[in-house]
Amino acid sequence: MDTSTPRFAERLSAVIGLIYDTADDESLWPQLLEGMADLLVVPHDDAQAALGAAPELALSEGGPVAIPTATSEAEQYLWACLAPHFARSQHMHAELREAEMERDLLERVMDRLPLGMAIVNAQGRTISANRAMLALAQSGAGLALQSGHLVSTPPEVLANAIARVLDRQQDHACFRLEQAGRAPSAPSEAATPAQAEQGLSIWVSRLGQVAGQSRAMVLAASPGSRALSEDGLCAFFSLSPAEARLTQQLALGQSMEDAATALGISHNTAKTQLKKVFAKVGVKRQPELLQAIYASPLWLDMGPQNRRLQPRRAALQAALANDCALPEGSGMRLPDGRWMAWSDSGDPQGWPVLLCHGFVGSCHLRHPDDSHLRALGLRLIIPERPGCGHSDHLPGRSIGDWPADIAHLLCHLGIDAFGVISWQFGAPYALELARSMPQRVQALSLVSPPAPVSGVKDLRHYSGDGAFLIGVAFYTPRLLLPTLHAVVSAVRKNVFRIIDNELRDEPASTVINDPQFRARRAQTLQQATQNGAQCAEAEVMAIYRTWKTDYPSWSLPTTVWHGEADPQVHWHAGQRVAAMVPGAALRLVPGAGHFLLFSHWKEILGALRDSARQTSRADLASCV
Repeated sequence: MDTSTPRFAERLSAVIGLIYDTADDESLWPQLLEGMADLLVVPHDDAQAALGAAPELALSEGGPVAIPTATSEAEQYLWACLAPHFARSQHMHAELREAEMERDLLERVMDRLPLGMAIVNAQGRTISANRAMLALAQSGAGLALQSGHLVSTPPEVLANAIARVLDRQQDHACFRLEQAGRAPSAPSEAATPAQAEQGLSIWVSRLGQVAGQSRAMVLAASPGSRALSEDGLCAFFSLSPAEARLTQQLALGQSMEDAATALGISHNTAKTQLKKVFAKVGVKRQPELLQAIYASPLWLDMGPQNRRLQPRRAALQAALANDCALPEGSGMRLPDGRWMAWSDSGDPQGWPVLLCHGFVGSCHLRHPDDSHLRALGLRLIIPERPGCGHSDHLPGRSIGDWPADIAHLLCHLGIDAFGVISWQFGAPYALELARSMPQRVQALSLVSPPAPVSGVKDLRHYSGDGAFLIGVAFYTPRLLLPTLHAVVSAVRKNVFRIIDNELRDEPASTVINDPQFRARRAQTLQQATQNGAQCAEAEVMAIYRTWKTDYPSWSLPTTVWHGEADPQVHWHAGQRVAAMVPGAALRLVPGAGHFLLFSHWKEILGALRDSARQTSRADLASCV
């Protein structure tokens, strides 16, 4: 076993990371204990050489840390190294639990409001929503939650209102969403009582900024959707249960006749009960009764008697999490027994285009509007690499294995000639297909490609997070798996927060803010976490260990597309890839970002198709 100083430092870093993860996930304790036991085999001198002086055991938050009685000098030294991290992780976890308790209490307060309330960012992503808003979003009343975003029907109504308020064009925005396909109307427009019962009244106002990002509050009210608390009316005004139920109906805007019918009592009985209500509340007329009720705090509490009618928050959130479920792709069994998945969309009779997806991607991540494919006459096929999406893992796989899998797929689909396009880290796989099938690939486009890393100078092409991950893969591959475990954990906790961070510096475009596109991105990332960090590690190592960069000169039309405003991979990486491939043309797109393929979907695919057609005509002319 390697017991060198660098080896000890790597294992120690992994164990320290597990200490912080274990504070939140007790199932990791066996893995942590195994890592600690592994550290004990390292000689004391090597460990001390890696760490320098003995670690200080005083923490500013909690004072000295007691070290458990150890049976050997190695164990004593190991505890001296790790004890401060155990204390700090427990302190951080305690603070997190306290914050979660406070958030839970705030959530319960919001759930008592009869109005639907949501806090959203500039793109409409929901930061928080109460039970009433979740119920309205599920009911199809004109609002919906898609990929964590609050959207209206039609979607531009709410999106434009949020934009106007956050851009300070107006202090607030209010409008009504009609059901049954009616167009939204402004509050000033007249509406019949029946129409008012059907619609949702929406109010949008600015809350302020959090971490430099603006937040807006969206309030939604549906007439007749909430009743006052029966128990609250009884306790606050000393009403009987029957009197409280009549008061509830009147507070909802019902007439005496309608209230009596709804409660199954005679009109005379209702009049008698109302007189008693007037006497107990101290009013003489119905308008005064309503004024007294809404001057009380009762309207803030939906009341326990309605709890059986209230969908549970957990059930609502679970239902809304699946509102953008994706259709299943196709799949086949390869000769070696592995399962290979792919999607097949667009024009079934169109020119086949094979898309090599990005890092740990899936067959579902494409532009949400498939009509572009049909308009261009393209059949888009997105195969999933081993260990990605629904495809089985292949231990020790390399980029050179990819063409054989694709050959089986093409044979299965009956496809001879085709085009190839890639996004992000799909580039080396697309290039390998062109190298292996020069007579079948008719055109090649590489979109937002990274460049191979041969030294630290190449890391300048990548953003901070990307440079760190690639640097770990290149220089300390043993630390790659623990690093990816942390990434997987973050995706599982809040995938839409990960997507927001990923798109934070991305230039604005219609598709980037499309809820369906974000849903597909979320599905892709969630599937990657189900496959585990090991599959992501295999994906990274295949790229950085098996990417062949010596490409022969070919007549295949090759285009490298890159956004000049790409915040993740600098366009110089695209320039380097274009220089690597003889005859490749570089097309820089001003103002475009890393998701260039999707923001310029029709343009890039159309150019790929046109390149193949021009080559075919040139070949035909040479034959003549």
